[in-house]
Amino acid sequence: MQNSELSNVLTIEAAAKLYEGTSLTQTAIRRLVRSGEIPSRRIGAKYLITAAAIENWLNSPPGQAKQNEGAIV
Repeated sequence: MQNSELSNVLTIEAAAKLYEGTSLTQTAIRRLVRSGEIPSRRIGAKYLITAAAIENWLNSPPGQAKQNEGAIV
């Protein structure tokens, strides 16, 4: 993973702050991550997600999550 990719890796808490003022709350993001709608990696107690994964989910039609796009590799 390159440095530019690392700067786009977020915790659920950081992602919720990024989308503060929208309906993407910390609880909503956690639910989407746990259901697999937003791809993530779990490191210890933290889930790591990319900003691209959230954007892909936001831009996908309802009910058709893109599980591999924006995944942390």
